[in-house]
Amino acid sequence: MKKNNIKKFMSKDIDNEKIKRVVLYILSFFIPIVVIIGVFIERKVYPFGVNTYLPVDAYGQYVPFLQYFRELFLGNSSMIYSLSKSLGGEMYGLFAYYLMSPYNFITLLFSKENVTLAYEIILVLKTASCGVTFIYYLNRKRKVKFSNLAFSVMYSLSTYVITYGFNIMWLDGVILLPLVIAGIEDIVKNNKFMLYTISLILTLITNYYIGFMVCVFSAIYFIYFLLRGKLKSVKNVSKKVGIFAFCSICAVLITGALLIPVFVGLQNGRAEFSLDKFNLNKNFEITNLISKFFTNSFNIEEIKNEAMPPIFCGVLANFLVILYFLNREIKLKEKLLSLGVLAIFGVSFYLNGVNLLWTMGNISAWYIYRYSFMFIFMYIILAKRRI
Repeated sequence: MKKNNIKKFMSKDIDNEKIKRVVLYILSFFIPIVVIIGVFIERKVYPFGVNTYLPVDAYGQYVPFLQYFRELFLGNSSMIYSLSKSLGGEMYGLFAYYLMSPYNFITLLFSKENVTLAYEIILVLKTASCGVTFIYYLNRKRKVKFSNLAFSVMYSLSTYVITYGFNIMWLDGVILLPLVIAGIEDIVKNNKFMLYTISLILTLITNYYIGFMVCVFSAIYFIYFLLRGKLKSVKNVSKKVGIFAFCSICAVLITGALLIPVFVGLQNGRAEFSLDKFNLNKNFEITNLISKFFTNSFNIEEIKNEAMPPIFCGVLANFLVILYFLNREIKLKEKLLSLGVLAIFGVSFYLNGVNLLWTMGNISAWYIYRYSFMFIFMYIILAKRRI
């Protein structure tokens, strides 16, 4: 009789956990949508008014590109060459950089004249998806908590997503980053590699440029997470390093069929590499960086080349990160390693030459901190460690 009661209790507990997870996934998806739609309604953005949300490049590039994507899959255009590109030109490189996201298929549901609305829907759905993947990452860590929702919203509505996110081709990397990191932790903990390999392949395919940055951070995070745990033996560590290296190389090789033609096509253009571009000039006054951790610090200069990095993700995160470093229960080794990762980003933001290492040595035309969402990710998971 007692055994049956225990089984019933455990079954009930498992069911409650499943319900909690489902509720958290639903809320993490819909809260960002509600917030953004609320802003659209207040600003009278179409279909709630006469205005459109097409800042900077969205109007001149992304909507026309989405129209091209729509025409391509309706059989009215070519991926190889198009006369609609200025005076005519190859389209493969453009497609690989701007249009590889599966979210773009939403444009097929709209007429050519309504692709602007499709762009807005893609933006909203990608923002919401950031919250879903982040809460998936958090739910793997321990028993499901409703407090995870707060951190999910921090990530999906961070300054990066709001200020750089209208460049919708970059948001797939923000969505997939929590899965890549979850995969790295699988390798270190259990020698499981499937999640890391698949998520890294998807990151590289959807946008190879952001994918490169995620690869850099993956190596940093792998070293960080490996050293943070208990290193049982040299053989054990070597095995994990081998799995990580092998899976990373496989992901790059698998996506090579897509990437190699793109790089060849860009060799004489914006992808041209030169050591002359590197210097140790500072990008801003270091004391000014502090303001970026607080509200109301954004202005339109944020996206220009003289900008500060968009790293705000909530005042609560600042408070919890401070508590993380003051917590005596967390080992000094872990704190130093965490501080080291944050310092890598700090130096990257501050020094022009280091900043360029994240962008394949290419000088960005505005939005020069395109990798800063990874700092936000790291910052939030440190804040979460305190709860």
